[in-house]
Amino acid sequence: MTTSLMIETKRLTKTFGAFVAVKDLDLKVRTGSIHGFVGPNGAGKSTTLKMLIGAIRSTAGEGRIGGHPLGSEAARRLLGYSSDRPSFYRDMTAWDYLVHMAELSGMRIDEAESRARELLKWLELAEFSDAKVGGFSAGMKQRLSLALAMAHRPRLLLLDEPTANLDPDGRASLLEQLRQLQQEQGITIFISSHILPELEQLVDAVTMIDKGRIVAEDSISQLKQEISSNHYVLTTSDNEAVYRALEDKACVQEIHLDAEGVIHLTSDDLATLQDTVMEAVSACKALLKNFGEEQVSLDDIYRKTMRQDKDS
Repeated sequence: MTTSLMIETKRLTKTFGAFVAVKDLDLKVRTGSIHGFVGPNGAGKSTTLKMLIGAIRSTAGEGRIGGHPLGSEAARRLLGYSSDRPSFYRDMTAWDYLVHMAELSGMRIDEAESRARELLKWLELAEFSDAKVGGFSAGMKQRLSLALAMAHRPRLLLLDEPTANLDPDGRASLLEQLRQLQQEQGITIFISSHILPELEQLVDAVTMIDKGRIVAEDSISQLKQEISSNHYVLTTSDNEAVYRALEDKACVQEIHLDAEGVIHLTSDDLATLQDTVMEAVSACKALLKNFGEEQVSLDDIYRKTMRQDKDS
């Protein structure tokens, strides 16, 4: 398998009896990247993460972390995992947890304590280092879970909904910290999240999964280009009249008005479309306000990809 990839799977499959949770998953995550992992509930994301961290074995196929087989000791040493629903012993303190985890990874006690102080400060938990975790808020537990995942200085972070329990300021702060971590230390970050606008700000590439299968995987820029290609938006002083003037034109393949009355249209002949739009605007005695390529978001890509998968 390719050494430039931190995560690579080939035909990775997991079944539970007759139920197929993940089927023939060919996942590729480039070393040093921030990679998003998205899909509807029940798509197979959690099962995939559990196979990647070695918590469950695949039924078929294979996978590697940094070139090492899934579940091997070498693979486990490379990764840190933070759950979307972390659970802790209520009577332990954040300090005790972090020192203990760092020691388990092989650090001397002085190294473990230094690492614990560093992480508690970085994740804004220093003032709560001696507080029992049972009294932590959901957001504080989420931050502690991330700190524990990082205790042994992993080269790969697997994060399941890392901002789900944080307030808006906390989410923005954590996203910036993750970006800095990747840029300054070259750590690979694999994030499963439903919060697509946040994910779009952070990730280099994304994998979309549905019904246990990959339905899209590429860089954000490439996916946007594929979705927006030949797609245009048009606004005028009289959108309804211009829409009616354009809907039967040969160069217009698809056209619709959205909820705000903006015209969306597709065409594989931009030059002819431009002339046709100008003629329609003039014929309707309207003013042209905007005409250009449609700007798409990760949410747009997700919705269109999932809609196409359901229609196929």
